[in-house]
Amino acid sequence: MKKEIFIFLSFLLIAPLLHASDSQGSNEGSATSSSTHTWVGTFSNVWDLPGNWSPASVPQSTDDVIIMLGTNYAPVISKNNVVVCRNITIQPGTSKSTEASSRAFIVSNGTTVIGGNVLIKPNATVIITSTGAATVMGDLTINTGGNLTLESGGSLITNQKVYGNAFINRDIFGGLHWHLLSSPVGLQEILNGEFAPLALDFSDTPTSCFDFYKLNPTTDPIQWINLRNPNLTVNNADFGTPPRFIPKQGYLVAYDNSCLPKNKQFVGNPNTGDQNFLLTAATGTSTWNLLGNPYPSAIKWNDVLGKANLVSGYYYVWNEEKSGGPGYEAYLDDAHSTAGVNGNIPAMQGFMVKTGTSLNSFLTVLNSARIHDQDYWVKSTRESTPNKLQLTVSSTTYFDAAYILFEQNGSTGMDWYDAEKMLSMNNQIPQIYTVINNQMKSLVNSMPLITGPVTIPVGVVLPSDGNFSITISGLENFSPVPEIILEDLSNGNTQNMNNNPVFSFSGSGNDVGNRFLLHFLGTGTNSRDSNPISIYSYGHSLYISSSAAMQNSQLTVTNMIGQQILKKDPE
Repeated sequence: MKKEIFIFLSFLLIAPLLHASDSQGSNEGSATSSSTHTWVGTFSNVWDLPGNWSPASVPQSTDDVIIMLGTNYAPVISKNNVVVCRNITIQPGTSKSTEASSRAFIVSNGTTVIGGNVLIKPNATVIITSTGAATVMGDLTINTGGNLTLESGGSLITNQKVYGNAFINRDIFGGLHWHLLSSPVGLQEILNGEFAPLALDFSDTPTSCFDFYKLNPTTDPIQWINLRNPNLTVNNADFGTPPRFIPKQGYLVAYDNSCLPKNKQFVGNPNTGDQNFLLTAATGTSTWNLLGNPYPSAIKWNDVLGKANLVSGYYYVWNEEKSGGPGYEAYLDDAHSTAGVNGNIPAMQGFMVKTGTSLNSFLTVLNSARIHDQDYWVKSTRESTPNKLQLTVSSTTYFDAAYILFEQNGSTGMDWYDAEKMLSMNNQIPQIYTVINNQMKSLVNSMPLITGPVTIPVGVVLPSDGNFSITISGLENFSPVPEIILEDLSNGNTQNMNNNPVFSFSGSGNDVGNRFLLHFLGTGTNSRDSNPISIYSYGHSLYISSSAAMQNSQLTVTNMIGQQILKKDPE
């Protein structure tokens, strides 16, 4: 007979406590008795087989359960929506196998919901795998000598108190790629040989092995504070003695796995309950804050409170696997977002917000905002957003995008629905943005619905000399379709993007600025005459564009009270 050594839980639902006194009415037959059932695993791994339990009956929703590890068979839950028990206790038992996996209760391939309390006794082990998720509705107690391990990618939600320490893992791959990291436990030391070298090895470790920074939240533009002093000693002044992660704060890290292992393990009491984030701002100035998800589960941005204390409703995350090349992603809601985020901030993920000018303001994350989401950078399928345009600048290797959304809520100035452009930390990637108020570089630009001609400045940051292109996509989301002209201010070239949505141009690494203008000239590609004149202003300049209609024409410019300020006769 083959011995089963793993427990595969596709969906284990353990119902909340139900007493006979909780039911309505006086019918005596409504009373429900409860008892304790112990898994003995005598005959098979089938949960629903009475012979695998003592007493020989399958637990019900009001029963307490003891899982005795080390039995002949481990239980397998294969049915959906299985109502199992109230409280669950994991006992070490007497192992009948040399396999360590037979001595662990393993949560894998799905979500386990425990309606009551969980108690992990000394020498007992619970493992939540990289594809597993567990929700504990009651208290979670990990006795000294007990073991709760959350593998990288696993998820744990606790709804009441948590006692004892857990081992929570996060894999960060090498190549010195940037990551925004946060701690799901309190008092985690940084100099542990995983997040940074041990204190005795710190100064002798090559600078190419790792980077570890925190953000100075009182400056704009962004200023990073290094864990290393200029003389390569530990920066205790800014990180503490010994340096520790501060819960709810994010950190910028990068690693070479030949120096430090890819597996980073947080050890401590998992954070739970409602959390308040203090937002730091310089006096009278909006500044960036790098916050950190404090839980070993994702959180739903839509459920975060206090966002009125921010300049806009967006959060920003660094995505090393961003389409087109590493860069920042931003999310306000499904319509106002970039392509690689879904609004759930992953476990152990740092994220950026930009504060308003208030010196003492907060964001609040209620425990109910937690969610299991292991598809961290995969956006859920969404319908196309009406009147949303994507501008993409491309080199031969990389590309980057910015968005313009015409909507009823939008305004021509900076507002709640505009996302600021945060340039990539990888200087090989071309960048594109639109400009709001001749001032703010925008990733997502929310504009009023088109009712007439509109001109939007467009800027680029190019990594080097070479050939590039700007592509417009999303015109199919407009009804009716506006006619769009892209103008290159460096040489006066224009192109109708409706007829050809790809504009090719040459540039250099010195091209940093608002090089282009995007003209929305109205709706319907047949609305223009054969020799159109386009007149628009940007900054303190007036631009007039025409292929032929300016011949033998006189130009007169007056101010708002009719005074002539410019007159130009035909040439």
